[in-house]
Amino acid sequence: MAAQLLSTNSEPPTKIQATEIEKPTRPPPPSPAKNDYKLVWADEFDYEGLPHPKRWGYQVEANNWVHDRNHNEQQWYMASRRENSYVSGGTLKIIARREDWIGKPYTSARIRTRGKGDWVYGKLLVRAKLPAGKPGIWPAIWMMPTDQKYGSWPNSGEIDVMENVGWAPGVIHNSVHTGAFNHRLRSHKHAEVVVDDAHSAFHVYGVEWDEDSIKYSIDGQQTFEFCNTKSGNPAEWPFSQRFHLILNVAVGGNWGAARGLDDTCLPTCMEVDYVRFYQRGTDITDAPPPPPGGAPPPPVELPGGQFVAPRSPPKGSPARPPPPARRPPAPP
Repeated sequence: MAAQLLSTNSEPPTKIQATEIEKPTRPPPPSPAKNDYKLVWADEFDYEGLPHPKRWGYQVEANNWVHDRNHNEQQWYMASRRENSYVSGGTLKIIARREDWIGKPYTSARIRTRGKGDWVYGKLLVRAKLPAGKPGIWPAIWMMPTDQKYGSWPNSGEIDVMENVGWAPGVIHNSVHTGAFNHRLRSHKHAEVVVDDAHSAFHVYGVEWDEDSIKYSIDGQQTFEFCNTKSGNPAEWPFSQRFHLILNVAVGGNWGAARGLDDTCLPTCMEVDYVRFYQRGTDITDAPPPPPGGAPPPPVELPGGQFVAPRSPPKGSPARPPPPARRPPAPP
């Protein structure tokens, strides 16, 4: 299939080719000789149960701000709840549902690697299939600063690996936000790429990030590059600090529902086949085993005193088959 680059901040529209990849076939490993990258962190989702607690945490505190007028999202992010985040059949599912919860009509999940996977420079690859392309559905694969070295958003930066707002099906947004370049100033740097089957097929969304630039790609084809201005001003380049990964599906929002909200597609999910992070000159240091039987983490108390206990499958449910064996990932 063809992916069409719609626009960037500085270049005219062009066309690129992105390779269609169907589950369960995985892309062939690229040559490791290019940049001497080695795998340092990964989740292959080759287990059953809630997202691995040694790799992922739930960002439920986002409920304290995503409902404000700057965001206006309509979902309540849930923790340790199989209805909204679950690993089965070799993939992670992040599921948005039509469900009343604490004054909001929808539930979903927002998970992140903060404190479990934090990196300065490297290459991120996330193979994912997006949820339904309907108005108001807003999936994202993105990175935020762990230490906020230069202060709160947008001063410490944001790397949006993949965003899609469902009122524009198949349009993938690659963006950066900094103190000098952000959407509130209408100065953020970004590209828009059309991937026609993004909602029905798996594609690999990536960034390659070093001291000189952040390069974005889809299925290995570069789609956008944000270059370090070398001015020494962190308002222009705050990216020389640790960042972590966030995966979520929002419902509504000032941008996500800018052209209405159609919830007839719910429940819908973003499905993730793998997440891999590579760096130069180092080997993977933490590869925790999957929890036995997909054992969930302990119950979690959410902001406002909401207590969410892990849920077990209904009695009498058939046993889930073991996931298929997988080849170990190779460096890009």
